[in-house]
Amino acid sequence: MVVTAVAPRPQPRAGDRDAVLVVIGGLPGSGKTTLLRRLLAERVPGVTGLDSEQVTARVRRAGIGLPYRLLRPFVHSWHRWRVLRGIGGPAPVVVLTDPWTSAPWRTVVLCVARAAGRSVRLVLLDASPEEARDGQTARGRAISARALRRHAKRWHRLLRSMRSRHGQHAVVVDRPRADRLTLGELVDLPVSGRTPRSR
Repeated sequence: MVVTAVAPRPQPRAGDRDAVLVVIGGLPGSGKTTLLRRLLAERVPGVTGLDSEQVTARVRRAGIGLPYRLLRPFVHSWHRWRVLRGIGGPAPVVVLTDPWTSAPWRTVVLCVARAAGRSVRLVLLDASPEEARDGQTARGRAISARALRRHAKRWHRLLRSMRSRHGQHAVVVDRPRADRLTLGELVDLPVSGRTPRSR
């Protein structure tokens, strides 16, 4: 496993820097939401976090008790709408959690960020499929084994691309390292260029 360490940086403050999009990518269950919650707990002004579980929670609070497999298309559509609106919005820092395994969606996100004048920082949580499955079990919501295999195949292809000479601007971390990341570190990562396409 390749782990790129990032030196600690001062905490960001709204207005200190240009608009930034931080993408936290990883397999479902890899710990993206846990990391986002911890970063938001730092309570840095001007930071917006976007995660699909926020939408799921709102749907559940509305009293909709359908099985998640039936809600998933609606949740994902609503979440993606929130993502595009958030990236184009006024928040100085937007932190997005996403599997980052869909090449078309990556392209849309990066194009919208570029149009909004946001620089992009990309951190990839390199958890194994087994670790991801354990994470799904812990959160009480799992995708099918077939869907996980599909994500894992695309994920490994993405990692290979990022570790090539064309992928110098993504930071790949394992879960113990992710547990120590701070928002200041993520905002000060090297600016990400075009994300390599995986099929």
